[in-house]
Amino acid sequence: MDSDSRVILLIYLTAKITFYCPIVIITIGTIGCFCNFITFTSRKLTSNSCSFYFLGAAICELLTLYFGTFTRLLSNHFGFHLQDQSRAFCKIRLYLINVSPAMATCCIVLAAMDRYLSTSTKLVYRSFATIKRAKWITSFSLTICILSYIHFIVFSDLKPTCALLSGSYNIFTVVYAIVWTSFIPYSLMLCFGFGTYHHIHATKRRIFPVHTQQRRIQRTETQLVTITLCEVGISCFLIFLRLTYYSYNVIAMGMEKTTYEKLDHGSQPLGYKQISERVQKKTFSCEAQ
Repeated sequence: MDSDSRVILLIYLTAKITFYCPIVIITIGTIGCFCNFITFTSRKLTSNSCSFYFLGAAICELLTLYFGTFTRLLSNHFGFHLQDQSRAFCKIRLYLINVSPAMATCCIVLAAMDRYLSTSTKLVYRSFATIKRAKWITSFSLTICILSYIHFIVFSDLKPTCALLSGSYNIFTVVYAIVWTSFIPYSLMLCFGFGTYHHIHATKRRIFPVHTQQRRIQRTETQLVTITLCEVGISCFLIFLRLTYYSYNVIAMGMEKTTYEKLDHGSQPLGYKQISERVQKKTFSCEAQ
């Protein structure tokens, strides 16, 4: 197969992948989000602080799906180029596709923290694992998250297509993604995850009578812990893939690309993290019901 044939084949495969994969991601992701809405708003879980955090994560991930994956699909295959025509929409879209997954990650970190606090033997720690405290903690954390991503609005513009400013800001965004978006939240997830495992392991050593109502509560709590730990493990693995691709795109922005690299441009797998989270959450959410 000569070079021209390989290029034509890659163009054909890229077109098919960038068309069908987002459709599958949006479909499964939307179904998963609505399953989470139904599950975490059920009567049994409305007073549970961990389910409140997961509900917030589902809302943020739904925003990511439609402002990121859906608009990318429209742009690539249906001639929707508003982000390259409207300066305001360009800034809003770039801001939302970055802050929405960060807010979802923030909610998962809070869910991991909640499981760590709720499984602690210290009453002062367990007092923070309540729905009232969860609302205050969520409001404070998401406010910090929203403000910390304002620079995406300031340093994005039409040039002539919608993109972040080049130069030293590119290096800043890479460092920012590594430290603030990835290292800090996922380090906290792992710490809370190991701490929760230690609390559960220590609790199993104790022998005490358990009533029927207590068994039901413990079963629900155990399922929420399982969801959280699975979320932490999958998220930590997938963030490295996403971060690697993002860092490459930012560093290579403005550099002259080969024919094969141009085919890859514009096909960032935005949403693969969401679909993986939706699949595993849907599985454990069914148990929680």
